[in-house]
Order: sequence, then C-alpha cells, then structure tokens
Amino acid sequence: LGWLEVAVSYRENAHSLDCTMVRARDLPAMDAAGLTDPYCKVNIVTPEGLTKYTRWLRTKTVHKTRNPEFNETLQFVGVEPEELGCSALYVAIFDDDKYGHDYLGGAKIALSPVHNTNQYRISVPLGGEDHFSNEAEMSQEWPHGKILISLCYNTKRRALVVNVKQCINLIPMDNNGSSDPFVKLQLKPDSHKNKKYKTGVKWRTLNPIYREEFYFESSPHDLNKQTLIITVWDKDIGKSNDFLGSLIIGFNSKGERLQQWLDCIKLPDHFHEKWHCLSGEHPTH
Repeated sequence: LGWLEVAVSYRENAHSLDCTMVRARDLPAMDAAGLTDPYCKVNIVTPEGLTKYTRWLRTKTVHKTRNPEFNETLQFVGVEPEELGCSALYVAIFDDDKYGHDYLGGAKIALSPVHNTNQYRISVPLGGEDHFSNEAEMSQEWPHGKILISLCYNTKRRALVVNVKQCINLIPMDNNGSSDPFVKLQLKPDSHKNKKYKTGVKWRTLNPIYREEFYFESSPHDLNKQTLIITVWDKDIGKSNDFLGSLIIGFNSKGERLQQWLDCIKLPDHFHEKWHCLSGEHPTH
C-alpha cells in the first residue's frame, strides 16, 4: 500500500508532541486516471490500546498524486514524558472524496525513540485496515447520511438495474425532527431516452427502507461513459420539496464508487451492493 515518512519531536517544557507528516509514496490509485487525493488522520494510541484523543487531527488534502508531499506538522498537547515509552503514533491515510473517503493505508509508529533525539524521523510501510483505521474513518463527519445502492447489468434486458435499498441518518427537515424522504434517479448522457425515476415516499423517518428496482436501457459500451445521478428529497405538500443529499456514481467516480460501477460492467447478471455517503452538493438533474 506504499510508504509514509514521518518526523516526530517532543518539547518537554510544553508537554507537546509535534508530528510532521513529511510525505507518502506509491499510494493506491483511486480514480480512472490512476491518481488519488490523499490526506492523513492522526492520533496517539495508549498502552491500553485506546486512542488518547477523541478528535483525530487531519492534514490538508494533496490533490491528484500517489506521491504526496504533506510537510505539515500536527501538534498533540498534554503528552507527559512518561507516556512516550509505551505509546504509539497512529496515522491513517484516506482519499478525499465527497461521497465517502476511501482508506489508502495506515501505520502505527512506536514513540519510545523520540526521547533520545531532537527529531525522530522514520519511513514505514503502510498496512491494511484495522480497528484504529476504522475508528479514524468513523470520526469523519457525514451530516447528510448514507445510501445503500445495488447495481446489476442485465444482459437479457440490456439494461442497468438499480436497486435503491435504504438510507440512514438523513437530515431532519420537519418540525417533528423527521423527514418524508424519496429518491430520484437519472442516467446521463441518455441516448435511450430513459425517463427519470423516483421511489415512493417514506413518511416520518430518517432511515427509510425502499428496496425498489429501476431499469435503464443501456449497453456496456455506453455505461463506460455514463453517470447515475441519485438525489434524496423531503416531500413537502403544497410547497417545493427540500433537497437532502446526492450521490453521483459512474465512469468518472473514485474509489469504491468507481469499483462498483466497473464491477457492474465487468461482471454482468450479478448484483453489486455498496453503502455510499450522501453529499450536500446539489447536482443538476
């Protein structure tokens, strides 16, 4: 999964651990151009195997590269000298994307050598997911909720089948702290003149279950250049509906969204199901 270079120093008079994310190398590609938009989330792991801080620190995103130069220092205040001997620095690297941040790799670095040097500099190989990387991912803010989508290319009908399964943690829009959500779908560009579809309305819920299927006529060749636009709305009677969130998935997506789209084309007549985060960005239908 690549490499990470980190420089760490400790200022005893300020009880401060200064952690510089220097650079990463050979990160996994996340988009069709073979690039990614990486950033780091960082915390300290205690001897008990717990994260010391409830808030993970985050670097800026470095765009369109698998070899980012971060050169950014994150500061942890309130670290006692005796903690260094048995604590570790945990760094998780993610791909920045408005529909869910894909995990790129992580590293756990022992802090015991930091005491003996002005600056401890180390390059470490990045490893796969574990419960710390999952915790870092769960610490991300997703105010618009998530949606579960299942895709299948049906060769007999020559159509993309979209099953809108459910949403969770949608935004409450009504005075009663709830919403009346429904989902709209459209495939673009659309040479077959498929109409726009919408699910039924689920009344008074932020966690609607739909399990509704929609068919879009298309060829695998066309799907390689198409995008599915999904928007979630709160039904309002007598006035315009409120926008709750969106998902765009297709040939120009990234990470898990791109993977689901490609799997659907390469492995037809099978359903490919994934959760995605909803964005607050309003796409043009």
